[in-house]
Amino acid sequence: MPALPGVRRLVAFLAGAVLIGYMIVALGTAAGKPLGGRPSAPAEAGKAPRHRYMINSGSSAPLVASYGWNLLDVSSKWRADRLPGRTRGLVWLGDYDNSTCGWQVSDDELRSEVQRMARDRKVFGFYISDEPDPNACPAAPAQHRARTQLIHALSPGKPTILVVDSNSGRATLEQIPKWVGAADILGLDPYPCYRGKRCHFDWIGRVITAANKARVPYWGVVQAFADSTWRWPTNAEERHMLSQWAASRQSGYMTFSWRWDGHSLTQQRGLLDVFRRFNRSAPGVRSTGRSTGLRPERTLGGTATELHYTYAGPNSVTFDWTGTARSVRYGPTTRYGSVVPARHPRITPFSSKGPFWQATITGLQRGKRYRYAVGRVKSAFSTPPVGRFRFDLEADVGASSDYDAVSVTQKQIFADNPAFVILAGDLSYGNDHGQPAVDRHFNDVMAWSRRAAYMAAWGNHEWDESTDDLRNYKGRIGIPHGHASPGAPGEGCCGADWGWFDAGGVRFISYPEPYTDATWTDWQRKAVRLMAAGQRNPRIHFIVTFGHRPAYSTGHHPGDKSLASIIDALGDRYSKYVLNLNGHSHDYERFVPIHHVVQISAGAGGSSLEAWSRGPDSRTAVRALHLEHLRVDVSASRMRIEAVCGPPSSSQGISCRLGTVIDSYTIRTPRRAQVKAREG
Repeated sequence: MPALPGVRRLVAFLAGAVLIGYMIVALGTAAGKPLGGRPSAPAEAGKAPRHRYMINSGSSAPLVASYGWNLLDVSSKWRADRLPGRTRGLVWLGDYDNSTCGWQVSDDELRSEVQRMARDRKVFGFYISDEPDPNACPAAPAQHRARTQLIHALSPGKPTILVVDSNSGRATLEQIPKWVGAADILGLDPYPCYRGKRCHFDWIGRVITAANKARVPYWGVVQAFADSTWRWPTNAEERHMLSQWAASRQSGYMTFSWRWDGHSLTQQRGLLDVFRRFNRSAPGVRSTGRSTGLRPERTLGGTATELHYTYAGPNSVTFDWTGTARSVRYGPTTRYGSVVPARHPRITPFSSKGPFWQATITGLQRGKRYRYAVGRVKSAFSTPPVGRFRFDLEADVGASSDYDAVSVTQKQIFADNPAFVILAGDLSYGNDHGQPAVDRHFNDVMAWSRRAAYMAAWGNHEWDESTDDLRNYKGRIGIPHGHASPGAPGEGCCGADWGWFDAGGVRFISYPEPYTDATWTDWQRKAVRLMAAGQRNPRIHFIVTFGHRPAYSTGHHPGDKSLASIIDALGDRYSKYVLNLNGHSHDYERFVPIHHVVQISAGAGGSSLEAWSRGPDSRTAVRALHLEHLRVDVSASRMRIEAVCGPPSSSQGISCRLGTVIDSYTIRTPRRAQVKAREG
């Protein structure tokens, strides 16, 4: 099923209003018997319930509270204790993973966290799962019952909540009875208003009927958002939904969403007025009855380590990090103005317990700089450049915990101020040095990755040994226009083995690892189409490929003849194809143009250098055994390539001063840029 906005992986720190009196929640054991008191009474027909939960309010909590919502999302006790006024928090405890049929947070981790909140009056309860799939995971209901019972034992009197997928037709209706006793409250999120269509209010009725028949306690989730699938409800349609849920047996309700997909409920003053009037009908609510002006946004709290972003397309970027922060706030200034909630990645890394988060921002302007905040990390990101730009390249990098030179190289790249950095494989050497090296690598590159895009190709150390695999990388690095390759390992399957993107007047195409004999042949067939399109495009002046393995090399790893044959043929065919960049051999080597393409190995990004396998090739222009990285300046008429001297090491073959240029070379725009053969 396509990903629905629902209420999954919610942003910590939402908004709320006054909550008066002791709140009795419908608590049930797996057998369905009351636990700790009577179930909450359903809301009076036409009136708002006692519990009113707004999603994705972020730092606008006081404003949201002024409209009458009174329960907030938080990710920790610390966040709950700092909620405004007499509001309370619903604590997100990590999700249930439908791909592994297990919890993202173990019972041991959960115990210590929940016990600390047992007596905290600011903690209302615990959000334990968002849209678990009992068809993909038949044991999921039993697992949820066990988790609810564990939480009851650790924190008596605080309810658990899970949200049931309520937009999948018959599958929704059939699964509701399976969740009896799995949580104290089920969130039901049928969104009836699709683009170009009238609202299907009857679907809400069918979901309510199924829940009543199953005799489960529930909260309705009211639609108040728009994206590519759903539209904004009108004021009348919103009142209809609120009335429909108020007439049900719900004991609370949720609203999705204060912000979603670049839109904000603050832009819908009519809908806000509808909600304010409805929320004022709840028991115990006091309201001034006046509208509150918008306040400047503040940065959401929370931690964010291993943070970086990649280009997802010409108008989009994807952020990845680990920590407690659960959203990206962004905008043209530090007032931000927009927020995107994070989700757990489709592929879960295993280098640490995480939690791992991913957020894609769409609808951006190409070549524009934006300010952003992820937790306490504040910086700027840019979409792919449109004019002159600089990029850097490093390969065979490693972690500073294993190689002292790594930190120095990352600081050098930061000083270059590139738009993006290509990492041409062998990123962390986690297979040799253990999983902590993976996490350390992504923290090392934060020297520059907070503001420059991280664009990667995979190397052999990411996949060819059992001690590390592609889940650690595909789960936290985006590959734009990602393609799957035949023979790719099952770990981290499938897709994102190579990709491509345009920056300025350059088309960049990565190539995959040679998983099987068919891998590069498959890539060649697809690269031909991409290069042909770039050759025809007057806005593309150069085509560059990058990957880990060398086509030509006199280093520790000789050039691969099959790759060389493919690149030679492409160079003969497309005059704009002028440069191939790679790592693998831990040295620097540039060849004179071979079949029109300059070949550069730049695999001395931080890990130990490797001796040459033989003397220079007759086509070798420059080679140097020294740590280095590439710095490339691009305009419409030329690419200026510089190999920058890195820190010294005991195995170096030359001496150079840190930051000086070991080698430089300029590639100018081809005079004739036309297709030399029919597109294959």
